[in-house]
Amino acid sequence: MTTPFESTPCSQKPQPHEPERREFPVREYIGAMAVELAQMARWDGDEDLGLLLDAAAARAAEAAPAVSVELDPPARRRTA
Repeated sequence: MTTPFESTPCSQKPQPHEPERREFPVREYIGAMAVELAQMARWDGDEDLGLLLDAAAARAAEAAPAVSVELDPPARRRTA
């Protein structure tokens, strides 16, 4: 039996289950931050950025995708 102060090898760490993951409502946090940032952008006179952040907040409020989404890697910059 291990105590809370003993470390366990990475291979023995339990994988997060859905109930454990819900302890950290990441999407809700991102949505709330996007709303706040949209207000800040508008206060600073940047309506376009405000609209983009509103869209991000709306997307965060939607249900998380059931399957993982693969994004293309960012393009590398060409150096002159």
